[in-house]
Parts: sequence; C-alpha cells; structure tokens
Amino acid sequence: MRILLALPNDNDTGGVVSVVQNLAKYLTNQGHDVLFLNASDAVFIRAKTTKLGYPGFDLRMQSPFGDRHPTISILAFLFFFPVGMYQIVRLIRRHRIDVINIHYPADCLFYLALCRRILGIGLITSVHGADVFPNGALHNGCSRALKFIFSSSDLIVAPSRNFQRMFLTAFPEFKVKTAFIHNGVDLAELDDVSTDATDGKQAPYVFCISAYKEQKAIDVLIRAFQLVRNADPTVTLTIAGPGPLREELEQLAVSLGIRERIEFLGLTGRADVVRLLRGCKAFVLPSRFETFGIVILEAMACKKPVVATTAGGIPEIIENGKNGILVEPNDPKGLAEALVKLLKDESLQRNTAMNGYATVRERFTFEETGLKYTQAFAAVSGTEKTVSAL
Repeated sequence: MRILLALPNDNDTGGVVSVVQNLAKYLTNQGHDVLFLNASDAVFIRAKTTKLGYPGFDLRMQSPFGDRHPTISILAFLFFFPVGMYQIVRLIRRHRIDVINIHYPADCLFYLALCRRILGIGLITSVHGADVFPNGALHNGCSRALKFIFSSSDLIVAPSRNFQRMFLTAFPEFKVKTAFIHNGVDLAELDDVSTDATDGKQAPYVFCISAYKEQKAIDVLIRAFQLVRNADPTVTLTIAGPGPLREELEQLAVSLGIRERIEFLGLTGRADVVRLLRGCKAFVLPSRFETFGIVILEAMACKKPVVATTAGGIPEIIENGKNGILVEPNDPKGLAEALVKLLKDESLQRNTAMNGYATVRERFTFEETGLKYTQAFAAVSGTEKTVSAL
C-alpha cells in the first residue's frame, strides 16, 4: 500500500511523534510506501525529508478562520484554498496514494477530508487527546473543520478504550466508525544496553516526562515530592517537557523549599529522554487527564518501576501492584506514599519493573500497533472488507 501520513507540524519530539514514527517504521519494514504531509507556510508544495527521516512534503493549507481579522482570514482562504487543493489532489494522484492517515487533526487538514470526498480515497483519522479536548474537556464545542474531518473519515482511531468512550460521549454520531488501537513502543530503541544508564547523575532520581499543563498535574507531583523528600533526603526529581506553566511550577517548588532538589529540563531531545529513563530510580506520571500514557510504556520498556494515576487510559496499561502502582488523581499525599513505598522496597521495584517489561513485550510493541493499523488501512482502501480484527 501507499500511505500518506498527514500532521499539522513536522516535529521530532512528543508522544504523537513517537506513535507516528513507530507506525512509519513498521509500515516501511513491511514493504509499504510512506509519505508525510505537513502544514507550513509554503504556497507551492515543497518536497523534503522530515525530521523523522522520511520523504514528505510541506504545503500551506489555509483555514477559512484564523487568528487575524475575519475579513483578512476569509480573503486569504479564498486565495490559497484553490491553489493548495489542486496541489494536494495532484500529489495524491501522482503518488497513487491508497489511504490517508491524519494524526492530531487540526482545522487546516480539512483539505484531506475534501480529498476523501472528491477522490474516494480511504481516510483514517487518529485522535490523540488535546487535538479534540485541549484541556481535558471539550470547551466551546468543536470547529466545523474538525467535524467535517470526522464525518468524512472512514475510521476514527483512539489510543485507548477509555478515550474512545470519551470521544463518543461528545460525538455519538460517529459510533459506528470509531475504534481504539493501543499505542506501542520500539523495544529495540529503549532496551539499548549501550546507553549510559547512569546519565551522569550521582543521586537517585525520580523521573517524569510531561508537559507543564494543568491536566498533567505537575503541581500535584511537586507537592508530593515535598513529602517524599522528607522521607528520603537523597532522592531528587527530574521533570522533562515543555509548557506554559513552568515558571509557576518553579515558584511552587521555591515556596515549598525544595527547588534545589527538582530539575526542570523543559523540552528534551529523544536521546536524552531515553538516557534519563534508563538512569532513573522510578518513573512517575501524575496526570489529571491522560488519553493513554505512552511514556509509561517507554519507562516499562526501560525496566523501570512506575507510579501513575488512574486517569484516562492508564489503567489499561497498569495493573495496580503487579506491573506498577496506581493512585487517584489530585492526591499529593497518596502519590507521595506510593513513591516512598516503592523507593524503600527493592523487591517491589524489581518485581513491578520486570512485570512492566513483560507487559510491554506481550501487549504494547509497535509491531502490534502497526499490524492493527495496517489491517485498518487495508479495510478502508478496499483491500479488505471489514475492520473486525480491531
């Protein structure tokens, strides 16, 4: 098959990027042709190699409504729309694309929904969380462009059963064409014994990969860590990720008297994330809202014990007490108690880490995810008649 993966941006970090990278790797390993399309400011389509190393294209896909004055936005749309639409149709025909897979749908990608209507090409839209529920909830409804993408899609894929239910609560009309496919990780990348597991750090540290956003509950983690620090003065906390609340969270750490024991790294490259995962004493994810939690799988693949909340799709990964520890969201004391218990019990660390690694190997590899996506691609492109395997 020839698959066009469409994303609003060309990035090389983040959970969505990890999912798409692993999917592209699986597809190419299976002999399928993969092309990327990203929205950009290029008026005329521009061939490139994406940041993930795959062949792709940049093109301006102007939305009818934007941040500028409505009149200016409409005029810009009227000018750029026919130019962009012509070029995308030509791209699809020239490369004989069998199916389009949108990841992290944005308004500008409605061009591809139009291609589904015009050309009859298969369209699968993969929703990931903040693309539909920016702050953990559907605020002020949904744009017409997103609804058009959903209504035009042959299949809408959620990363967890929990998020599928949440999506259908907001959009019950799409029940018959919505499924979930769990994300998976590349064990070869994360189980690399050549990686420096100490990461140059002397003190044991708890690690968290998370954006500095309200729904990620880093404030809860910082309050919990004050209690952890009192119980174990040797441990430190390292947090990697971007987001608007970093300064506020740093001030919280200052007010609690623990700023010197917390390292705020901000946006961190993939290689550094893997080193940090392999070197940490434990991994923690304190989310209030989490569609799935692929970083949990990455920590498990690095054979690290995990503490996380029961938010969203996380319980679809963690069985409490067996392959990790679950606590309720918004509970600093409960989170601290779980971390202290784990840090003081080497047997618990070892058992949950090894069970977590086994969980990933059995259920959450990128090959398993890729196989299910391939079945879906075949179904909507006409190669198969059903997606019952999902």
